[in-house]
Amino acid sequence: MQKGKFYEDKAADYLKLKGYLVVKRNFRSPYGEIDIIAKDKNYTCFVEVKARNSSYLVSGLEAVDFRKIEKIRKTALFYANENLDRLFRFDVLEIIQHKDFRSYNLIKGAFDVSEDF
Repeated sequence: MQKGKFYEDKAADYLKLKGYLVVKRNFRSPYGEIDIIAKDKNYTCFVEVKARNSSYLVSGLEAVDFRKIEKIRKTALFYANENLDRLFRFDVLEIIQHKDFRSYNLIKGAFDVSEDF
């Protein structure tokens, strides 16, 4: 199994445990891809999944740089133009793989591009 798919599967399971309803996975547009689109109460959440080994020096959140945010923003706008939802949020789910376990850090509203919506 591919590493990215493995961690995206784990992320989807985790989000479901947290009460999210996973709507789409690996949503693609001409601008990029969003790992998971999910509903959390009234919000449509665009979730970027970042898996890291515990020895990484850069956190998953820090790895979501301006270029990645721009791709997510454009892809989210593409999605929004096809859907009626109007409450959006951008979350990052960091999965940290330790030697014998993994931990999850869900950052709700990790970045804001709401002026576009």
